[in-house]
Amino acid sequence: MTANGRFMPAVILGMGAFMATFDITAVSLALPSIGTTLSIPTNDLVWVMNVYSMTFTVVLIVAGTLADQWGPKPALIFGTSIFLISSGGCGFADSFRLLIAGRLVQGIGAAFILCGGYAMMSQLYSEKAQRIQAFAIMGTISGSAMAVGPGLGGILSSTLGWPWIFFLNIPVCLVIVGALCRVNCVKSSDCATSIDFLGIAAFGVLMLVASWCMIHGPSLFDVRLSLAVAAGLVAFLAALFIVIELTVRRPAVDLTLLARRTFCGLAIVPICLAFSYWAPLVFLPILLESVFRLDGLSASYVMLAFTCPMFLVPYLATGLATRIHEGVFFSYGLLGVATGSLLISAGAHFVSIGLSMLGMALAGSSAAAIQNQVSGALIAAAPADRSGTVTALMTILRQGGFVLGTALLSAVMSVLQGISSNEFPFMFVVCASISLVGAVATRILVSRDEKSTRGGAYAN
Repeated sequence: MTANGRFMPAVILGMGAFMATFDITAVSLALPSIGTTLSIPTNDLVWVMNVYSMTFTVVLIVAGTLADQWGPKPALIFGTSIFLISSGGCGFADSFRLLIAGRLVQGIGAAFILCGGYAMMSQLYSEKAQRIQAFAIMGTISGSAMAVGPGLGGILSSTLGWPWIFFLNIPVCLVIVGALCRVNCVKSSDCATSIDFLGIAAFGVLMLVASWCMIHGPSLFDVRLSLAVAAGLVAFLAALFIVIELTVRRPAVDLTLLARRTFCGLAIVPICLAFSYWAPLVFLPILLESVFRLDGLSASYVMLAFTCPMFLVPYLATGLATRIHEGVFFSYGLLGVATGSLLISAGAHFVSIGLSMLGMALAGSSAAAIQNQVSGALIAAAPADRSGTVTALMTILRQGGFVLGTALLSAVMSVLQGISSNEFPFMFVVCASISLVGAVATRILVSRDEKSTRGGAYAN
């Protein structure tokens, strides 16, 4: 790969991550239009979003293993092709079932795009400074979906129609495939890798049951359950998945990586971000409309203080990430998220939109600085031939954290609604507490004697 094209894989992954994020932020605003066009009941509309996220998370397990076996470039081409075809299918869907099928296949494609892209970057950016810059480029491109997704999705849905949200993916996929022709990448391993079908099945059932219970309450399809039975069932499925992964010879998700002190400390970061940054995205519009009495359009503008940093900050933070120790960098990032959450809480309590916007900007900037850098750090902290499975693990941590974080904040709101007329101050104190605990744990666990060479942290 030439010097001029050395960061092309970062651009490719950024474009792929942009599509994956855009198809969440943009589609969420188009759901009412989709429901009207396809006559979908309101309660079922959530599956347009959820089937994509659930499939994406489950297939990551397979995609990570196959990315290690095939090599990153074939995995990335395969995923992009699947995403292209399924995006066309979603755009042309004329029924709820066809749209759900298209979204399911989109999730498969997105999983291979992510795992193939991260595996490619781990091969081509083994030196720490280059790795930091590459992930900053990727974060800047993918983060722009957070900034432009809601607005562009609304414009496309109201002018050309919601199918164009999916049609927009097609030229992006073609650009990615064309750019890959200029990238030389080696196969990760020559030996065949077995696929842990039992673990994948257990995790898939766990995701389905947990998602169903969260969306429809304590029930299993048409069977109503008590809250204790539903919680016990989810806990049993989670324990079963862990036991399977710890006992099979070649697990789909290598949970033993979490036994490494440095890797475990870094793994805390995406979990805390899922709880304290991504989950609050669901509730911030409600805060702005119910407490500050903003209309929908005004609330979307104010939300930019929380989302735009994902586009602006990642590349600006590269110098800081290069100069200081990883434990310090990530712990201070989580501390910034905690401080921002406290400012949002104070703004909600005193009904000060300026104070809340300051907190949103601080939390958003801190999250943006560490969001993508922790991905590179986790990959660097593992063996080179396990980068695909590490990608699967860290994405599962994020997705699982988002699901649990949303559920936790929903439970907090439900409990406080009968006690207080404004439950948001306490809710954001919970977010701040999680980030603060994560900052301390990360600072303690991440080793001081990290090495700039790939895999040095893992060897610690």
